[in-house]
Amino acid sequence: MKYSVKQVSEIAGVTRRTLHHYDEIKLLPALREPENNYRFYTEAELLRLQQIIFYRTLGFELAEIAEVLDQ
Repeated sequence: MKYSVKQVSEIAGVTRRTLHHYDEIKLLPALREPENNYRFYTEAELLRLQQIIFYRTLGFELAEIAEVLDQ
């Protein structure tokens, strides 16, 4: 199943701008629709976002989170 940026922001309780920022810094890269370049997410990205939110609540910086998740 594919989720739009709006849907993910509502599900996760983060702003759309946050999701766009995470995409820009490659912490949570969004997939793209080839015909219109719209961002979307699948279950795998939602699980990664859940981990990001967890580490943020513990006070980790984004660079630290990226390092932990990419190991």
